[in-house]
Amino acid sequence: MIRSLLSCTAFSALLLTGCQTTHYTETATLYHGFSRVDPVNEEVIEDAWLVVDGDTIAATGSGDLPEFDFAQSHDMAGLYALPGMIDAHAHITSGPHSTEFVDGAPLVTIESRDDITRFNAKMALAFGITTVRNPGGSTEANQAYDQNIVSGAWIGPEALHAGSVIQPPPMGGAAFAYPQSDAEWDAEAQRQADAGMDYFKLYVSLTEDELAKGIAAAERVGLKPIAHLHMVSWTTAAELGVHGLEHALPTSPDLLEPEAREAYVSGFGPNSKFMYQWFELADYDGPLFQELVDTLVENQTVLNFNFIVNHLVYNADDPQLIPDEWAPYIHPEILTGFREFTAASVYGWTEEDFKRARAVFPRVLEFGKRLYDAGLPVMIGTDASGGLPYYAMEAGFYVDAGIPVWDVLRMATSSTADQLGIGGRTGRIEPGLEADIVFLKANPVDRIDALGEVDTVLNNGTAYTFDDLTSQSPLTPETE
Repeated sequence: MIRSLLSCTAFSALLLTGCQTTHYTETATLYHGFSRVDPVNEEVIEDAWLVVDGDTIAATGSGDLPEFDFAQSHDMAGLYALPGMIDAHAHITSGPHSTEFVDGAPLVTIESRDDITRFNAKMALAFGITTVRNPGGSTEANQAYDQNIVSGAWIGPEALHAGSVIQPPPMGGAAFAYPQSDAEWDAEAQRQADAGMDYFKLYVSLTEDELAKGIAAAERVGLKPIAHLHMVSWTTAAELGVHGLEHALPTSPDLLEPEAREAYVSGFGPNSKFMYQWFELADYDGPLFQELVDTLVENQTVLNFNFIVNHLVYNADDPQLIPDEWAPYIHPEILTGFREFTAASVYGWTEEDFKRARAVFPRVLEFGKRLYDAGLPVMIGTDASGGLPYYAMEAGFYVDAGIPVWDVLRMATSSTADQLGIGGRTGRIEPGLEADIVFLKANPVDRIDALGEVDTVLNNGTAYTFDDLTSQSPLTPETE
């Protein structure tokens, strides 16, 4: 039964706007006593309250509480409410890397498994992530994820996906595809669109011609083409119409001035040293870099820096690269695969390589800051399975780069929701929007790493405590 009440949040509000009749159902829940962090208006509202009715935010205010016989009332004193966060680069359906030899050739796969995906989804939610953009994975696994979330069979963030990543061998299996003829390009893009994917991910080993074909094929079926590139330059990709670029790794020789380019190419080898060498040689004040910035701005290319990837590779010699206290939140098979893959990625690196890589990290952050200063749309992503302690670390790198904390908080919430096309229903704490809210133990405006200190998260109105979501071991059967 629907009841109505006369609700005035404070006498001052009454003088300015008058009382308004607010309607709640008998199952409505009140949360009160917290501080509401509002990135859009750059303010922290003390003694705040909000009403959740079903899966929707019904009302917000501060001071005097609404007079109503709520089904539940929760005192959230000492906590800080932020809109549910968005991890814009989260491979939530990915399983561990594996390598086998087929007909004498290596085949690298990242196959999805339901038990790992369910664990990933819970852990993402535990760390306050209520939406993810999954930039590539098995099309079928991504489609199944959405079906299980919508049906309530699984709990986890809403996801917007790219399907199978477009990349030649040795990458293979369901998580990858490599169309070669024009007909195959169109067929693969159509397959992903028909499965409900939103993006089309183009990867590092593609040629410029293949990149152009992929962008065109994606656009013909309404998918947004995004890319992680190596030899093809970001300038070229933007000119071709790529929607978004992933990672602070613009490592094409074509973006280096001629003398530096020659030195860079002469040092190429079968390893990942290029990941730091490019930044040693890049001229951020040179004409090629300025052309890059201008082209990105002209096309309003969406960026996602994933600084944490540079950090992890540059520090791969650290035995505590993934601290022991993080282990319970990462599926053990994923953790083992990550350690093996990271070690393989720096094969042949010397102590001097690691020293040079760590020394160049401020240059990586400067790269991101310069593009942010140019006015480009920027999102926050982890390249993990969604959130985890990585998310607060990544946000911290954005602050370290010199990006104002309020802008970083908008990137974590409202501005990214707008970029993803879902800002009309999530990304803010406002009446009428989805009740996606995270209650933090400390104020992220004062200390950005507070983003990792979650007490409770509301996902479409359903509340979960951090302990609720993290108490299930990945090695024991699900009890839901």
